[in-house]
Amino acid sequence: MLAVTKPVEAALRKCDAWQLRLDKFSFQREGDADAKTDSLKQVCECYNQHSTPHLTGVCRSRQRLLAVLQRQHGSRFAMIELILESKLLLHLGRASVLENVGLCADRTTGLPLIPGTALKGVLSTWACWEANQRPDGSFNEGNAFVQERKGYGGLAQRVFGDDSTDGSKGSGDVIFVGGFPVTPPKLGLDIVNPHYETDGAVKKNLTPNVFLCVEPGTKWRFAFFVRPGAEDAAKLLKATSDWLAQSLTQLGIGAKTAAGYGRFRLLNPGDIATQAQEADRARVAESDAVARAKQQAAAKATLQSDYPNEATYKNAVLRLADSPGEWVGLQKEIEKLKKTENVVWLARFKKDTADHSYRKLREQPWYPK
Repeated sequence: MLAVTKPVEAALRKCDAWQLRLDKFSFQREGDADAKTDSLKQVCECYNQHSTPHLTGVCRSRQRLLAVLQRQHGSRFAMIELILESKLLLHLGRASVLENVGLCADRTTGLPLIPGTALKGVLSTWACWEANQRPDGSFNEGNAFVQERKGYGGLAQRVFGDDSTDGSKGSGDVIFVGGFPVTPPKLGLDIVNPHYETDGAVKKNLTPNVFLCVEPGTKWRFAFFVRPGAEDAAKLLKATSDWLAQSLTQLGIGAKTAAGYGRFRLLNPGDIATQAQEADRARVAESDAVARAKQQAAAKATLQSDYPNEATYKNAVLRLADSPGEWVGLQKEIEKLKKTENVVWLARFKKDTADHSYRKLREQPWYPK
């Protein structure tokens, strides 16, 4: 028995949205051990072959959003760029018909992302560790740890809000927007290989469990800003930036961080040089696209115009202007020139009849002003 109905299955065979395939198109319930793997391979193929071109535009849209936020909040806004250095697993345990295959992605577009709530949680943990770390590298324990956790030493409490056991009394002064890839990251498969049965016995035949992951190598931007009206915005941004860079490069984010997943790194000189080259190529490509759009618009306008070329214009309009006896016909042509699709030729006619020899023509009441 299939886990989806036949109409849904038929529709999804033509679907280019990888997230819909993941959530709606499952493997056979009574299938063999490779059924889940085959299903996830199809999801990866859909993402890497069909979704990626669409997600390129989505990434640009997200970067424009961050630029708008930066203009809106000015010096109260900050953004950090990091490179994903290892595979990323986020929302691995979310509800799904498949076991342990969750990824955090925008529901509408399918763009993998890191929500602001996840960033805030990781940074809160990191700040707690920092507040409880002793000079020898060990940590406070028991009541001392709990006591420090309540206040983080003061600064973190302002960033993350009050963590009172009686309930939160105030929200933090820093808003975490989230983390967004600059270009569409690649989607891949990884495995966990259990060596023991549920009863603790050693497995005789290993059965790898496949799951999805975001592959390393993509640059991400992490954005946050200080609430309007909050004091010491620069100090709050500095603390948040330091904690974010430290936690994501040393601890990581998401699932399996203890095994090295979810780690980021700072940009090195080579990354910065590559970034500059990519920006130059993007500007050239955008300029070429604008030029092509203008050419296409001009060509379209020419096809729609009553005067598709120079010869037609001179014969139908300018020839009549040279002879006062033909001005009755010229008056009708000027009405055509006033149409939207002929606006270029109207400007051309005014220019061609601007000298002294056309003075009497310009005095006519029907001459275009």
